[in-house]
Parts: sequence; C-alpha cells; structure tokens
Amino acid sequence: MKRACALAVVVVSAFACTTPPPPKPALAATESWCPDGFEIGPQDTCFAVPESHTKDTPVLVYLHGMYKGHGSAEEWALVRSATQKGFAVVMPRGKRGLCAWKAELADAFCWPHEPEDPQTFKSIVAEWDKVLWQTEALLDGGPRKRFVLGVANGATFAEHLATHGLFPAQGFALVDGGSLEPAPASSSKSLPPMLLVSTAGDAEGAVKTKSLHDELVKAGWPHAYCGRAGDEQLQAGDLDAALTFFKKHASGASKGTALACDAPLKPAP
Repeated sequence: MKRACALAVVVVSAFACTTPPPPKPALAATESWCPDGFEIGPQDTCFAVPESHTKDTPVLVYLHGMYKGHGSAEEWALVRSATQKGFAVVMPRGKRGLCAWKAELADAFCWPHEPEDPQTFKSIVAEWDKVLWQTEALLDGGPRKRFVLGVANGATFAEHLATHGLFPAQGFALVDGGSLEPAPASSSKSLPPMLLVSTAGDAEGAVKTKSLHDELVKAGWPHAYCGRAGDEQLQAGDLDAALTFFKKHASGASKGTALACDAPLKPAP
C-alpha cells in the first residue's frame, strides 16, 4: 500500500513539473488604409475591379492630393464609382513626410515634388508594378490601357510622370495641377493627351494650371484646358470629364494639340 502511494506521488509530481507547451504565435493584426469597397494591394496600395468586365476594361490610377489621417471618405467613394463606369481602379498612397515644408504637415501623405531627385520618382512608380499586375490578372490577364487621374499635389506628380515618360499611360487628367519644371519639347507623335482642370476657388492652383497650359502649348503637347467653379477637391464632374476624355482619346490618335473640353466643364479663359 505504501509503495502504491509512493508511485502515485511520483506520477503526480511528474505531471506537475512538466513544462506546458508554448502558446501558438498569433498573427498580428495589420491596419490597412484602404477605404470601403477597395481590396488591399501590395506595397501600400488599394484596388477595385468592376463586377463585370471585358477584354477592353481599362485601369485608372488615382493619385490623391495631400491629406492627413484617413483622408476623405467621400473622395474615396467617388473614385471607386469609376468601377461602375467600366474602369478598374488602382489607388496607391503617397509617402508620409514628403510635404513637410511646414511642421503641421509632417504627418501628411504627399507625392514627390523635387525633380532634382529623379530616383525617388522612379522608386515610387516601381512600387505600383505588383498591384497593376494583380489588377490586370483579375481582369483575365493581358495588358490593359492605363489612365491617370491626379488632384492637386497628385496632379503635379502625374504631370511629371507624363512629360518625363516615367509611367506609360494612354492619357492623364489633372485637377489643379502644375509642373515641377518646364515640360520638355518632344518630337514624338504618340504623346499621351492631357486634360487640365483649373478650379476657380484656388487662385494659386489656377495660376499653376495656366502656366502648365502655356508650357504644353509651347511643347506641342495635345491637351484640353478647362475651368470649373469650386475648389480643388475632386468632384463628380471632374471624374466624369476625365473618364469621357480618356474614352474619347484612348486610341492615342489625338488630332492637333488643342483638344475640346466636355460638359460639365468649360474651356478655361
């Protein structure tokens, strides 16, 4: 009886001293900036694909203006509405701190604005390769026509990509965009057409857009120069005008350099 009790004590002690297995590592929750309706893409990007698409469904790359926090839910919803008009949407995010010329802008997201640092421009554009490939794969593969819509700081960044050949696209639309340096003259006959939208509510932006218009005229670049009321915030009319412009000039066969402004926009003075 004593021997049985002793064995019992040994067994209990053995279990009591056994080291419990380490807990399984839990995956840390990742926070995404992608707004409602967008999928999370690689390298800080978001994308949305229309429910129905064809072999001709194009891709719209949207370049936001400077913003803090989570940005404007209304703006993101408006951009996503392009999927209801036959476009897939790719939305990369600018870099924090690039517009820190004021202390209060240190946490804002912006696009590069120093042309003397071309590698930064190239590196950012290179980050889009994976999300563009992923989006086009979901559209049943194959290269797609690509268009760029930019607002304010994003529009100026888009202009530099266009005039310096840093991102191949079939068209660009710029809302209150300027230029970082004079647009170079080009002898190419396949220049992507641009839509310039100048807003009456932003005097400084209007001056920049007018200056860009003059530069493009001098460079022989095909573009439309249009004006509207309101501020630089993206409006439904801007999106509609951009998509209409892209569809009209998607072939790249723009005749002449002075292209027409479509309603509801009007030619800028």
